[in-house]
Amino acid sequence: MITKKTALLFSVFALILVAFATSLPKSKQLKFTLQTPNSNFEAGNKINLVFLTPSKTAKPKLFIVHDYGKTLLNGKNNNGKISFVLPDFYTKKAGVVSWFLINNDKNCLKGTFEIFPNDKTETKIENYLGPPSILAGGSEYTMMVTIPTDSYDNPKRTNTPTLIKHQFLENITVDQIKTKDFIAWKNIYSPNKSGKLLVSTQCDSIAVKEIETEVYPNIATNFTIFFSRNHEFADGNQITDLSTSLIKDAYGNTVSDGTLVSFIIRTKNNYVLKTFGTTIKGIASAKMLHPDHKETYSIKGYVTGIAESNSLVINYKPIISNFNYNFSNKNRLLTVGPLKSFMNQIVPDGIRVVVKIFHNNKLVDTELEESAKGLANFYISKDFYKEKTYRFEITTLGITKKTSILNYDIN
Repeated sequence: MITKKTALLFSVFALILVAFATSLPKSKQLKFTLQTPNSNFEAGNKINLVFLTPSKTAKPKLFIVHDYGKTLLNGKNNNGKISFVLPDFYTKKAGVVSWFLINNDKNCLKGTFEIFPNDKTETKIENYLGPPSILAGGSEYTMMVTIPTDSYDNPKRTNTPTLIKHQFLENITVDQIKTKDFIAWKNIYSPNKSGKLLVSTQCDSIAVKEIETEVYPNIATNFTIFFSRNHEFADGNQITDLSTSLIKDAYGNTVSDGTLVSFIIRTKNNYVLKTFGTTIKGIASAKMLHPDHKETYSIKGYVTGIAESNSLVINYKPIISNFNYNFSNKNRLLTVGPLKSFMNQIVPDGIRVVVKIFHNNKLVDTELEESAKGLANFYISKDFYKEKTYRFEITTLGITKKTSILNYDIN
């Protein structure tokens, strides 16, 4: 059994131990200092960070934050001199790298260093040019963008001089552009003439192959149209040729091949016909069939929404002033013709002949036939036409003839 005296002795001894423990000095945290003086490194070169510490056995770790990711490096302690070597692929990427020295899970030091593009390696150049085609006249431009890099694909430093060259016809222009935000660029405005624009770049002693931009003619300006034909008769067979003058833009360039020209044709009754042509070497042509009756055409050419031509008026004369017809087979067969043209020749096959059939001055039916060898035949079938009397109006080549009332046998 512990007496009161014994308990008192234990209490005094415990107080002495506590007082002694609090009087002992605290253990000091290891001190580290960065010995590497450089904070800038060229890409591709070895990067070794060296730290000094009094301890010959300390094994801190270096935590790296890089564009490629984050990693933890182990160092080598050589009598208090601790070295950390970055992996090779980390050293080839330009940018700012942050580091943290960690010992016993405590952050002892931190800092940053920067990796710059390596100007000693071979320069590489990436070029981008667009758009690939522009219109002449100086209102449009193509942009050349160049990105000079080192052999590790790091963009060159800001203010790196770059030459941007362009050639058109006899003119060669060279501009020195300094890089900014990794790139050098220039807007190259179109000349007044059409043709090929060649663009290239150079940085240091490295030049790249040319890139082409096509300078096309600008939009068409007003033009003139012409016509030619074998004769002026409305035979429904011959062709009238329409053509344009040489169509140019405002700067004297011949418009691009394939420019569509619409020829709008108005008849004397204000009907609208159309024919089309596309330019070849600046001239468009189209063809138009002669009418089959006396007619006057008013023609105008358009490059839709852009340019227009003068107006042409073309007159066509009728090829006949009269024609023959006769009824046979108890008036059941109507023969029109022979139809003859302006030289008393038989008209070409395919001339339209229209017959309107009336009963008691009321239109019963309309029949159409095309001529063959100058003749057109119409059969008035009693299965369809059962009345005793009919009257006819015959129209061909712009001429209309009316018959008297004819009687029919309905038995």
